[in-house]
Amino acid sequence: MPSNRLVDVLDTDITDRVFWEKMFTKMNLLLEVIEKAKGPSMSIDDKEYRWVSDRIEYWNAEERVLSSEEMNLANHYWKKYK
Repeated sequence: MPSNRLVDVLDTDITDRVFWEKMFTKMNLLLEVIEKAKGPSMSIDDKEYRWVSDRIEYWNAEERVLSSEEMNLANHYWKKYK
């Protein structure tokens, strides 16, 4: 029987850690590809570079996964730079 206790309802565990670890490995690759594509004159405050970098930092610090909108934007950047 399902529980209604708050502790049981709030699931703070990542259900598919392997998937998200692979995803953020690809995000690291995307960060490198963006940096290479924009060259040495790229600003560290570049909007696209910073967005990818911030998502990686959120994962490393808080294990925050991407929302569906963030996944779509990451996919857009992947197609643009890969």
